[in-house]
Amino acid sequence: MGTNQKHMQEQPAQNILATTAIEEPKQQSYDPLKAARIAETLAELLDPEYILLFGKLADGTPHSDILAYDLLAVTDGPAHYSWYDAKRYLKMKLPYIGHGAQYINLYIYTRQHIASNNVPFFYFARKEGIGLYSRSRKIARPRDGFDFDHAASVAARYTGTFMPLADKLAGYAECNLDKDHVRESAFAMAQAAVYYYRTLFYVYHGFEADSCDVRYLHHRLRTLSGELPLLFESDEYYPKQTLHCLNNFATYAQYDPDFFVESDELARHFDPVKRLGEIARRLCNRRMELYTKR
Repeated sequence: MGTNQKHMQEQPAQNILATTAIEEPKQQSYDPLKAARIAETLAELLDPEYILLFGKLADGTPHSDILAYDLLAVTDGPAHYSWYDAKRYLKMKLPYIGHGAQYINLYIYTRQHIASNNVPFFYFARKEGIGLYSRSRKIARPRDGFDFDHAASVAARYTGTFMPLADKLAGYAECNLDKDHVRESAFAMAQAAVYYYRTLFYVYHGFEADSCDVRYLHHRLRTLSGELPLLFESDEYYPKQTLHCLNNFATYAQYDPDFFVESDELARHFDPVKRLGEIARRLCNRRMELYTKR
């Protein structure tokens, strides 16, 4: 394995307007005009240095497992709006265009944050990403060479610390679903879900998630597996409230003396949490295997 290189090289990129040319992958896996419109609209809101399309649609190292625009917007300083706000903005500005993909998975980070987090996530995105927008017409690209052995070791240590803790919490929740222990079961279940999601985030990104809100974490990670939306997102026939309830459990089971939930309802919420643990473990192992093979 090569050791990590901190030196950067400059690579030109197109500054996109609505219909101008963009960098194209070897095979055109996405709609260039729609991608251009998305990038242009995000640039209006965020004023980034550049925006990259990475992952599957860029014919790079996969990030999202389902069809999604994986986008990295790099800014000079802290953005005025979060990735969630930016996605809402896209829906308001481009309500009829369609994206060519069901999901947009947007990351917004400063140059300083990227420079201080030498992790595979930023390496893949900046090394392989397709430039959709650049304010200065140049995009800083990392040189060849990255210490993937170290990345795999760090990810394995994190997983080995927090995945067993999540499993213990989930096991405790399952063993205490009776009506006399619903408070303890609900709280343990909620914490298990948070640990599963935060471990998954760390293995894929190399740094901590910035929230313990399970709905936020799900929305951030939902594209990593097509099973995650099936577990927790409502459709036109079956409303699902598990994520909302888990957040309530995390707060009210801990602090509200009047907290109560029926055992049957608690058991219904436990099943997707248990499945979440299985999915998170599989995805983490797959990602660490990818690192060791580089």
